[in-house]
Order: sequence, then C-alpha cells, then structure tokens
Amino acid sequence: MAAPATKTETRGAGLWTADQFVEFYMGRPDEERWQLVDGLAMMMVPPDVDHHKISKRFARLLDDALETSHPGWEAFEEMGVRIPGVDDFNPEPDVVVVPVDRISGRYATIFYLAAEVVSPSNTAEMIARNIELYQRHPDNLYCLTIDQDEVRVRAWAREEDWTMRELTSLEDILRLPAFGFEARVADIYRGTKLTD
Repeated sequence: MAAPATKTETRGAGLWTADQFVEFYMGRPDEERWQLVDGLAMMMVPPDVDHHKISKRFARLLDDALETSHPGWEAFEEMGVRIPGVDDFNPEPDVVVVPVDRISGRYATIFYLAAEVVSPSNTAEMIARNIELYQRHPDNLYCLTIDQDEVRVRAWAREEDWTMRELTSLEDILRLPAFGFEARVADIYRGTKLTD
C-alpha cells in the first residue's frame, strides 16, 4: 500500500460514505489514487519501483496458478474493493484476486485475496485496520502483507481461522491452497534490492 499523502478530503463536518467517496473519486484525474478508510478520503503517495515490482511479480505468480485452478479469476493491481456492511471503507489493495465477470468500474464487490505491499511510511494501525476489514468480506479467502524493505510476508487464511503465518526467508514457500498457488518468497521479491 502506498503511503497516504498529506492531502485529505472531508465532506463538510462529517465523514464520507463509500457511495459519496465513489462519486468524488470518479471525478478525479486517473493519475490520482485515493482510498477511503474509516470515512476519511486520502490521496495516496505514488509507490516506488520496488513496490511496483513486488506487486507485479506477485500478481503474475497468482495469475499463473489461477489459470489452472480457477479460470475466470484474475489478479489485479490497485483495484478498489468494497466490503458489505462497511460503509466508510473503499481501499485499493496492491493486489486483489477477483472473478473477472463480476468487476464493475474501479471496484470489485467480490474478491478472494487482498494483499498490501507495505512501505516504511505505512502505519501499523492502518495496515492492521485494512487486514481486519478485508477479513470481514464473506468471500475473501486470503489476506497478505508483503514488506518492501525487508523479507517479510505475512499471510492470513480463512481456512486457518485467520491465524497469521510469517515468512522471513527468501527460501520460504508461500502456499495458498485454495488457488493451487505455491511460490518461493524469492520469486515475489525477484528484481528488488532484497534479491540483487
């Protein structure tokens, strides 16, 4: 997840709902990235090169597995998601797995994985809040955080009652059984300063 920029938008004296945020966001230039977290619309700082590489590599690895296990599901970078019953949250995970036939505009209402690439300026509170809310989605199977500046992948799985697993070696294997996915952590970090 790119860090929030200093620019925020509020709706009068109150906070935004997801529908108000979408109306606002649709009028913004395409190059701007905004997220709604706990009713506050935040413009996001553009991610750096390693951040892009990690999310791109992870999305490609997921797509390779999904092509066999779940044709019609794809991994997308920076696609917004909506959580049923959570009216003040419209994030854009760095990688999200969605059924392609259920995408509408910038947001997916059904998703099976949400992953955040964590940069140094992300707050632990913001990441924890995002993971907590991603886990509330009734269809979501996995949540992940991938640290961009050190080898650390954290994964939560619905099938394991959202217990967190942490991988800290490039030789560790990340397994997402519902997707038929298995990859070395080194493959996710390939081409970044952590593997060069």
